[in-house]
Parts: sequence; structure tokens; C-alpha cells
Amino acid sequence: MQNMTLMELFKINPLIIGVLFGCSVLMLGCLLERLWAYAKIGNVDSGAAERIKQHLRQGQIKDAVAIAQRNRNFFTQALEVALNAAQFPREEMESVFALYRMKLHALLNKRMAIFGTLAFSGPLIGLLGTVMGVMRAFRDLALSGSGGPAIVAAGIAEALIATAGGIFIAVLAAVAYNMFTSLAKAKLYQFDQLNQEVAILIYTGHDKGGHR
Repeated sequence: MQNMTLMELFKINPLIIGVLFGCSVLMLGCLLERLWAYAKIGNVDSGAAERIKQHLRQGQIKDAVAIAQRNRNFFTQALEVALNAAQFPREEMESVFALYRMKLHALLNKRMAIFGTLAFSGPLIGLLGTVMGVMRAFRDLALSGSGGPAIVAAGIAEALIATAGGIFIAVLAAVAYNMFTSLAKAKLYQFDQLNQEVAILIYTGHDKGGHR
């Protein structure tokens, strides 16, 4: 049992092991896709953000837009559209930020339900495989009429592989879920903070006659 191949694992319980294998492939695919998506969304570049805010303090919106265009990610894309709407009433720019925040929230939480489902269902699928394996072990014992505990012990040991696999999948899925949830909260906080700072700088300057 210590050196079982993948095919030998499938022979233990083709249905359950196949489902667990499919779950692991699904989780790995979602994990890689989420890592790529989060990297594509990016973060607020503190240096670029500070230069943008400096231009806004001086009422130089076009220069701020130019910086946003040179540093392309989701945050600067939203900022560029919002700054181009700054010539309109404040509600227009806030509507732009609200729209992009909804888009960001949707992008960040995409496929998160898969991790939650795998974290919950993985151990249950594994436990089902173990129960089926134990039932088969006792059936084999009854059919053989001899062998005693050795046959049952071997069957249970093999059956427990399904539980171990289910728990392993659940642990990885739970870690991925918590990690991406924390990252999503951090990115949404960055977006909200940038939104508020830009709005204050633009419309405070506008009220003082320095908007343009």
C-alpha cells in the first residue's frame, strides 16, 4: 500500500476515487485561474497614486489621466474613466466608481463558491468512499469464510484512502478560499480608499476654483 500507483488507487473504488480526482483537478484549475486573475487586476501603485494625487492638488486633471494611462491595471482604468467624468457633477464620477467597484467585486469573487463547495463536500465524498470500502471488506470476509480480522483490516486501510483524499482536498480548498477572501477585501479597501481620496481632491479643488 505504501507504493500504490494511480491506477491501483482507482481500483480501490473507481467511482469515489474518480470523483475525488476530478475535484482535485477542478480545484487546481480554479486556483491557477484565480492567481492569474488577481495578478491581472493588480494593486494600487503607491508611487503612481501619489503622483496622480499631486497633480489633482494642483488642478492638473489631464496630467493625472496621463499617469493613469501609463500604469495600466484595473485600478488605473477605473481612475482614468472617473477623472474624465470629473468635468460633470460629483454624482457622475461617483457613479463611475460605483460601477467599477461592482465589476471589481464580481471579478474578485468569481469561482469562490467552488472552493467553498469543495471544502465542505470533500470530506463527505471521502467518507462515503470509506463507508463503501468498509461494507465491501465485511462482504469479502463473509464470502471468504476465513482470514478473520486481516481481511477486514486490509479492506478498511484501503477504504480510508478515500477519507484522506477528501480531507486533503478540503484543507487546500479552505486555505484557498480564506486566502482569496482576504485578498479580495484588501483590494476592495484599496479601491474605496483611492475613490475617496480622488473625489476629495477633485471636488475640494473645484469648490475653491482650482478644479481646472
